[in-house]
Amino acid sequence: MTVTDDLKQQIVDAAARLVGSGILTKSNHGNISVRVPGSDTFLLTSVSNLGQITLDGIGLFDLDNNLLGGSVMPVSAEIIPMHGIVYKTRPQAGSVLHTHSPFATAFAVASKAIPVAYEPLVRFGFHSGVPVADYGPRGSQESVENIKKVLDGVDQLRGLLLENHGVLTFGHDLGEAVQANLVMEESAEIIMYANNLGGAKEVPAHMRVAVQQRMEEFAAKGTQVKG
Repeated sequence: MTVTDDLKQQIVDAAARLVGSGILTKSNHGNISVRVPGSDTFLLTSVSNLGQITLDGIGLFDLDNNLLGGSVMPVSAEIIPMHGIVYKTRPQAGSVLHTHSPFATAFAVASKAIPVAYEPLVRFGFHSGVPVADYGPRGSQESVENIKKVLDGVDQLRGLLLENHGVLTFGHDLGEAVQANLVMEESAEIIMYANNLGGAKEVPAHMRVAVQQRMEEFAAKGTQVKG
């Protein structure tokens, strides 16, 4: 199996995980891309229903969004630049994921950032919460520039909200991109419930630093085994 074949299988498996997780909208809308290691190319799902992803339905693109191999449906072709701009702006990114996860998308539709009121946001790279990129028609240059503006403005970030649209997450690999979406959606849901109880309380900035330091200390100790 080639590296590209392995990456395609990872995409198919991740799509199935997302569908099974229950965090998608009823249409299972979303798209997944993975950067091919050591190259300026990325693989991207060619259909917009994550429940219909197959190994043959994944195209290969360069960072200028040109199709190099495979195919892409018109409805997915619109979002190619949305993935490409992340790889251009964040060279360390190895995967990008777009969904319409309901609770997080509700924040996007309300044009409200997700605040750091739930500790996992800090633990999984959202130290300043989840910002909102201003609206632009799907896949348009305006929307791409709005995404880039957010990425340029926040160093520690694993994802953002697309105003009036949905969710965009990324990570060093596909697992991190999926995890970021799961954490974002879980956080949005819990914070929305908390708002019904009088309002979500944000984690103070200095305690966010403490959370990070504590994580690093325990990571440095490595796996603990006794017996």
